[in-house]
Amino acid sequence: MLSRSLGVSRGPVREAARALEKSGLVTVIMNRGAFVRSLTLEEAKEIYEINGVLFGLAAGRAAVALTPPQESELRRLVDVMAAAICRDDREEFFQANSDFHALIMSCGGNREAQVLYGQLTRKLMLLRRRSFEQPGHMHQANGEHRALMEAIVAGDALHARELAEAHARLGCARFLEAIGHQAEARKTRSREEGRS
Repeated sequence: MLSRSLGVSRGPVREAARALEKSGLVTVIMNRGAFVRSLTLEEAKEIYEINGVLFGLAAGRAAVALTPPQESELRRLVDVMAAAICRDDREEFFQANSDFHALIMSCGGNREAQVLYGQLTRKLMLLRRRSFEQPGHMHQANGEHRALMEAIVAGDALHARELAEAHARLGCARFLEAIGHQAEARKTRSREEGRS
């Protein structure tokens, strides 16, 4: 059906479905087709937790290895997000947010962590977008970005790691709030406030 609507043979569609299955975005059921994979709430929370550790690792490593061009790009992305917030442009914010996280993972210099983080993040893509639908969430996230960027630029590896991990936990809290789990989100926020 999809091959007909796209005007291509079944082979390329099958290959695309296999690639999406490998990345965890679809489930292929023999003789039935490919279906968009849904995540349970527990799976999403587990991915946020793992990503927090990976992001913290990368941020700590970036703090001791950051180059001037990387610093400039981090600053630019934080400014792009700030401008997107002023225009209430969630799409631009989301893209710059994704680029910011990817840049820190790249600056961390651990290729395996970067690959794993990318795979897990792709599974969360639609959920992460929802995190920025609530008023104030983009502003909160970018405040965390700015603090994280400053810790990395200052070369404070321990603080950068802590802020990156906290940012992932707070990202999960924003997601929970966006889907109506305010009580869990509040618990995460109060734990983070207790740490600071």
